[in-house]
Amino acid sequence: MNTSDTPIVTDIDRPVLVPPGGHKKVLLHSCCAPCSGEVMEAMLASGIDYTIYFYNPNIHPLKEYMLRKEENMRFADKFGIPFIDKDDDYENDRKEWFAKAKGMEFEPERGIRCTMCFDMRFEKAALIGISTGAKAAAAHA
Repeated sequence: MNTSDTPIVTDIDRPVLVPPGGHKKVLLHSCCAPCSGEVMEAMLASGIDYTIYFYNPNIHPLKEYMLRKEENMRFADKFGIPFIDKDDDYENDRKEWFAKAKGMEFEPERGIRCTMCFDMRFEKAALIGISTGAKAAAAHA
């Protein structure tokens, strides 16, 4: 249920989300704002205090990576949502990702390469979550 002081992008009725344990501070790992947009809107409408976390060395080429990152930043700025950019060393992070993916190039989607990629990104998200005081984490990756 939306309240008049809750910023929303889409004016629709939606159920109120409640993070695990009833916590109100959540770290949201996002790969791109268009994909994560509904999750972000639902969290806003539910009054959840969240931070968008962007760490995606798996996204390439750089042009695509920047497009996704900038969309996340625009959404965060428009609604006053904190934004953490952890791709401060994109080239080295990308090299690390390719090294970990070596030998998995022909694995099917949703296979071991995806598991490796999720593990790599969510491990960093967990460490960031601890440092921000978030008691819950969510991902749309």
